[in-house]
Amino acid sequence: MTNLNRIRVVVLGSARVGKSAVTVRYLTKRYIGEYSSNSDFLYRHNVTFDNVTTEVEILDTSKCAATGCLYDHIRWGEAFVVVYSVCDRASFNDAHELLDKLAKLKLPSYFTTLLLGNKRDLDHSREICVDAGQELSLQYGCQFYEVSAAENFAGVSLAFQSLLREARSVQLLRALPIRRKLGVNSVSKVLGNIFGKNSNKASGDRKKRPSLSI
Repeated sequence: MTNLNRIRVVVLGSARVGKSAVTVRYLTKRYIGEYSSNSDFLYRHNVTFDNVTTEVEILDTSKCAATGCLYDHIRWGEAFVVVYSVCDRASFNDAHELLDKLAKLKLPSYFTTLLLGNKRDLDHSREICVDAGQELSLQYGCQFYEVSAAENFAGVSLAFQSLLREARSVQLLRALPIRRKLGVNSVSKVLGNIFGKNSNKASGDRKKRPSLSI
């Protein structure tokens, strides 16, 4: 049963893309450049938006893309932040694979995803352009933001807040009594109309999701 007072967020991505940096930046406004990546960390945080206070559990994963725990994390989570480095094409490819696994393992109406390009401040080393991130987000119907955890709290905060607002909307829609009459497929269509997640449309016809490079 959906807990409307809690949102479970999983932060995924390959090593050294800044998963912990963006997570801690959002939670504390501070930037810390060095983190141990040998274990997962679970953070609990209360957020208030639209006059509603919700407990947010954020699981900062370690090397999840290459371990069997990925599937457990996907089953546990309701919202997902898939992080890549704009300076590392391999991490972008890993993000693509993670989005694909999410799409296959979770029902469309049951989760919310944010594709997050990090290290925007290292533009001189950039390997992934903004348009590539935007196109990938359109392919999977998810939100997309490009940020610098090292330089800017505002961008990271805005990205997480946008994800949580959509996750909250998905929870409320799932809790409606009409869901039992419509069935999962019809609920997916409703969500597609609201959030641009209709996978039956060609990518060029999909609604442009919220995105920002900041």
